[in-house]
Amino acid sequence: MNGSVGEKISACILTYNHANVIQSTLASILDQSITAYEVIVSDDCSTDGTWERILELAKGNERIKPLRTPYNLGMPGNANFAVAYSHRPYIALLHHDDIYRRDLLEKWANVLERYPKVSFVFNPYDTPNAERQHGPRLASECVDGPWFFEKHLLARWGCPVRGTAMIRKSWWEKVGGMREQFDLIADVDLWMRLSREAEVGYVPEPLIRVRHLRPDYYPEIYKATRFEWRRTILAYEIYAANLLAYLDLRTLKGRLQWWNFRFKLSRETTKWLGYAVKKRRMDLIASDESATPYDLWPLKVLRRMLQLTIRSPWFRMSW
Repeated sequence: MNGSVGEKISACILTYNHANVIQSTLASILDQSITAYEVIVSDDCSTDGTWERILELAKGNERIKPLRTPYNLGMPGNANFAVAYSHRPYIALLHHDDIYRRDLLEKWANVLERYPKVSFVFNPYDTPNAERQHGPRLASECVDGPWFFEKHLLARWGCPVRGTAMIRKSWWEKVGGMREQFDLIADVDLWMRLSREAEVGYVPEPLIRVRHLRPDYYPEIYKATRFEWRRTILAYEIYAANLLAYLDLRTLKGRLQWWNFRFKLSRETTKWLGYAVKKRRMDLIASDESATPYDLWPLKVLRRMLQLTIRSPWFRMSW
């Protein structure tokens, strides 16, 4: 693959408060096996010196195009901001703390070149000292999007696609980029919307090593050191929004799939309420944050009973 294909690629690195690792991440994306791609580094108003480090690195490499958001936009807002500055047909969305294999952009772009109907391409990934790869095992490098949506994205609560992928910009614009109301997991919603309408590309190799290096001052919800309702409820909202857009509720099949989703949601919330009881996380029970419009009535009854129980004097005395 030569420079002419590289000219189609914008590598967009989204950064926030990662001054300690941004140099090594950037080094891995600047040392790719193809040429002529651009590197857009979009910083979301970091406060730890990340922006200053990016400017310093850009002085020594004219390929780096540093951007800074006007105010802290969060991950999806930063992604939309960065992509708006690209005028190339392939967008590689990249994290600020991962290490990328030298042939990452080449492998991704190869799939988009071979399959014009593919909207995005992704791959499994490694973590330090991991004994196995993370991500699905697909039989082909081009799969039917609705099949992938139903069998892989809807099949479990944890998304098998990491927030790093190469997206055809025409499809990014068609679906409207990331929906910022879904905050830190807006990428899950993006993969769902793309899969519902177009083919999905896949490279069966771990082209990315995930480091998960979160500094102590990083927002707690991104570190995910303990369970909170917010991330789970965001996932519920994403699944519901995409299912309602995908299913035909006028058909028996559509209605059954919708009720199956509500059953799985209620079962998942019940599991986490059980976790809260076991771990004595009374804050998780007392809060109404776990309630959704899609809860089945047994879950509503259970939540109310638990809330009444933890408010009773005898319960406080016994605990």
